[in-house]
Amino acid sequence: MCVQSMEDRPLLATDPPLPADDFVPALWVPLTRALRARRRLIQMIEVLPAAQWLRESAAPQWSRRDVLAHLAASDRRYHDALNAALNGSPLDEWSPDPSLPSPELDMANALGAERFLGQPVGALSDQLDAGARKSTMLFAALTEDQVLMRMGFAGNALSLLEAWAAHDNGHADDIINGPKMMRTL
Repeated sequence: MCVQSMEDRPLLATDPPLPADDFVPALWVPLTRALRARRRLIQMIEVLPAAQWLRESAAPQWSRRDVLAHLAASDRRYHDALNAALNGSPLDEWSPDPSLPSPELDMANALGAERFLGQPVGALSDQLDAGARKSTMLFAALTEDQVLMRMGFAGNALSLLEAWAAHDNGHADDIINGPKMMRTL
């Protein structure tokens, strides 16, 4: 199997491609970081054997595959915040802080990931790619004024991007650092 390196793939993979000028300049660096984190996950899916995805991850009680299902489900939270800002009704209500474990967040994670639990890893890869494409399109639609709007669980679009990148990278580490360490990636 020939796996394309991350450097050979366009980060802003949309159809048709979006030029960088379509994005508010303040978003370029954090968006690139978020898309690289997502590409890291997709590359893992391409290179790991199917049996590896059934093994336990470093996330308590989750297999590596469960982590992917959780990430696919989590995109909806980011898309909801972006859509609200684009529609002129930024999210101000309280949401669980995704960085702090809590019963509410655990329930939201379990319910969100549940809809992806029966899907094969390849379908999760497609879902993660589609989520990144949709996020890219939504971020491209933001104006300079909307970049600083309240985004629910994130302070604004910049912190939303940072949260997205940190979330993907953190769970990629959970996949790699599960039992029987997978240092080959």
